[in-house]
Amino acid sequence: MVRFLVAACFCGFVWVGPAAAQTASLSFEEAVDAAERTAESVVVARANVDRAHAQVGVARAGYMPTVNGSLAYQRTLASEFDDIMFGDPTMMTGDVKLPFGQPNNWRVNVQVSQPIFDGFRTRSAVSAAEAGMRLSQLDVKSTRAQVVLQVARAYYEAALAERQVEIAEVTLQQAEQTYSENELGFKQGATPEFDLVRAEVARDNQRTLVVQFRVQRDIAFVHLRRLIGVPLDRPLALTSKLEPDDLDAMIAMARRAAGIAAGNRLAVAQAKEVVAAREASVDLARADRLPVLATGTDFGLVNYENQPFNSQWRTNWTLGVTLTLPIFDGFRRQMQVKSSQADLASARAQLQNTREVSDVETAQARANVEASKTQLENSVRTVKQAKRAYEIAELRFSQGASTHLELVDARVQLEQALLIQARSARDMRIARLAEELLPALPLGGL
Repeated sequence: MVRFLVAACFCGFVWVGPAAAQTASLSFEEAVDAAERTAESVVVARANVDRAHAQVGVARAGYMPTVNGSLAYQRTLASEFDDIMFGDPTMMTGDVKLPFGQPNNWRVNVQVSQPIFDGFRTRSAVSAAEAGMRLSQLDVKSTRAQVVLQVARAYYEAALAERQVEIAEVTLQQAEQTYSENELGFKQGATPEFDLVRAEVARDNQRTLVVQFRVQRDIAFVHLRRLIGVPLDRPLALTSKLEPDDLDAMIAMARRAAGIAAGNRLAVAQAKEVVAAREASVDLARADRLPVLATGTDFGLVNYENQPFNSQWRTNWTLGVTLTLPIFDGFRRQMQVKSSQADLASARAQLQNTREVSDVETAQARANVEASKTQLENSVRTVKQAKRAYEIAELRFSQGASTHLELVDARVQLEQALLIQARSARDMRIARLAEELLPALPLGGL
């Protein structure tokens, strides 16, 4: 029986019920791909990139001319000029149409304005917008890394929960077999009632543990299904192992999925972009103190006839240059500069804090990997020892050289050792993956 228990736990024994034909196989790589396609956080991050790109275009529009057109009609019902005569009518020659008090007023107008110098406002606005766009692009990479780590935790949590059920079910089979043997011995008068009661208690306790592990497995699978965007009631068969045999391949795949390349921590790069944006905001606030020089032209057509398209239009066309000088605004610009400088000082302090926390988390991730590696190695040795101890206890009990209590104790120790090894394998995978993905994770993302 012990050989069946160990084989079931280390060969990926999976029992799939009557719905096996409808069960979908799912590897860790497939889970990551599905999560990236359906993750709302990735969609939001990419939408923020599009929004930031549009903001850059809005800022650069400050370099371009603005052109506005208008078409207007005005009907005069009563005018103050109705009773005024402009000169002697008998002395006027030609068709004179003055604009005063005309019943019809048709106007077509085009205005063009081109900034010449705006105190570097546009340059500062573009710098701030570009920093925001780079920040949003970094956020996409960080979000992808978070999704990969979330899926990894959910996937291997489900794999661990499934492994726990397998171990508990095999242990329950052992407990039921032991109870059957004690029950038969009791009926034949060869086994005391105490051993029979102990076997029954051990069996019932194991049944409770199986129920608990099944509930944990169901919850873990529900969480995994939600992350990868499949129906919550769809059966899944996990194909990736908990054992570290394919650990390097899994790490390489996760790095590709997260789009991580060699480089510094993205959180530090994001903090630098925030500083760049705040510096541009200070320049923008200071630019409000400088004059603005712009040139423009205004071209218009006007007509006072009832049928304007059958008559001649009159032309108005002007060209000018405007210089705007900020003189006094109640110290508003001065306060805006101080506010921007305070934001910049805060961003620089945050950048320094990010660097320090990043160094701490790097050391922490490395320590987690070393600890999980040591725990896994110890658990492997413990399983071997517990397996041998159970074999000896089973042999001694069958020969009548030991009590049922000794057999139950050896079986419980073997079950606990197998559970600890499975959890250590899960912890090792997550720790290694977190260390590899750390450059793209936000602070506190371990």
